[in-house]
Amino acid sequence: MGFILGSIFTFAFVNSCLALRPLVLIHGVTSAYTEFGTLERYVRADYPDIQIFSLNGGFNNEVSTLSLYEQIPVFSALLFNITSHYGDVTLLGYSQGGVLSRGVVQMSDNKNIHTFISLSAPALGEYGVPDLGPPLNMVNISREWVYKICYRDLGQSISVCNYWNDPTQRALYLKRNFYLPLLNNEVPHSSSERYKENFMSLEKLVLIGGPDDGVIIPWQSAHYAYYDADLNVVPFSEQQTYVEDSFGMRSLYEQGKVAVLEMAGVDHGAWIESKAVYEQLIKPYLE
Repeated sequence: MGFILGSIFTFAFVNSCLALRPLVLIHGVTSAYTEFGTLERYVRADYPDIQIFSLNGGFNNEVSTLSLYEQIPVFSALLFNITSHYGDVTLLGYSQGGVLSRGVVQMSDNKNIHTFISLSAPALGEYGVPDLGPPLNMVNISREWVYKICYRDLGQSISVCNYWNDPTQRALYLKRNFYLPLLNNEVPHSSSERYKENFMSLEKLVLIGGPDDGVIIPWQSAHYAYYDADLNVVPFSEQQTYVEDSFGMRSLYEQGKVAVLEMAGVDHGAWIESKAVYEQLIKPYLE
């Protein structure tokens, strides 16, 4: 009897370990793959045997400001190396890493991205000029003027410009931003169906943000909400991209595969340091 019970517990333990997906991390702008040390410690304390990969694509610190189109193939290849060995993974992208990870999800055709955690990311764009430090010292530039830099060919070689979404310059955003409008399928392009199919292949989409972030502007962009032309925040469920299900968000939500999570009192840099954020918002989606 004892042998049978022991075998049952061993079997359950082994299957539990096998069910734990590797965690893959992609860092933010003007930062590096080493920024996740605290978060990794939290995860390993609960799951000592989990595989954690903080991807080093060579786009660290100031190099992280290069176009997302340059970065996505590199991060996609690194992720394929992991999924080809381990199968399904949880992908967590933080800040710019979240909007970059979304590009990996939609462009790479990797169907082994089981769960995508978008952590305080400018998912529907950015319309604020926070102090990001060098080489993006833009604090003295009014946000009303940034489009003059971003919505031109040279500007689109800068990562932040790939998701700069000026709600007062809608026509120029659609015409001269060569990244976010394509992911959203707001403009016609040859890969639109593939981008939507890949987004809808997610088993879980976790959107995390909060009102005290201070960098993601509006902070609701982390939840796929955004400004209208009068700078009123329109909820994600009322966005045209959601109503028309242009890239698959509505389909995922109606299937119960989207978690929209909010926590107050967390500034932008604290999302990957806070134990409360990990315990309440990240940990429940690792299994």
